Amino acid sequence: MAAHQWIEAFQERQLGTGDVAPLAASWECDLANDGLRWAPGVFELFGLPLGARLDRREIVEMYVGESRVLLDRLRADAIATCGSFTFDAQIRRIDGELRWMRLTADVLAQNGRAVRLYGTKQDITAEIAR
Repeated sequence: MAAHQWIEAFQERQLGTGDVAPLAASWECDLANDGLRWAPGVFELFGLPLGARLDRREIVEMYVGESRVLLDRLRADAIATCGSFTFDAQIRRIDGELRWMRLTADVLAQNGRAVRLYGTKQDITAEIAR
C-alpha cells in the first residue's frame, strides 16, 4: 500500500473521533515545469476543491508575508544543494481563512541535479493557537 493510501485509510478510520492530530498530506513539484501534484489533504488545507487546477505561482501567492519569503529562500537553497528543509508557514486559504502548516521538502536528484521536490504539508493551526 502506498503511503498516501495508508494515510487516507487511517483518516477514514479516525473520522469523527477528534482525538488524533491532523495528518500530513503529500505533495510534489516537477522542477522541469513547476507542475504540482497534491494528495487530497493538501487540497483541503488550502481550501481548494479536490482535483482543482494547480498553478504554482497562484499557490505561492497564498503564502503570507514572511512565509513566502522563507519558502522562496529555502526552496532555492534545497534545489541548489539537493538538500531538504522543514518550516512552519502561514497561508491564506482561498476562502480567506488563515492557517498554519508544517511543510517538509526533500529533493529527488538525477545525475547530481535536482529534478523534483516532494514532501508533506500538515495543518498545525491548532498547535500554533495554543
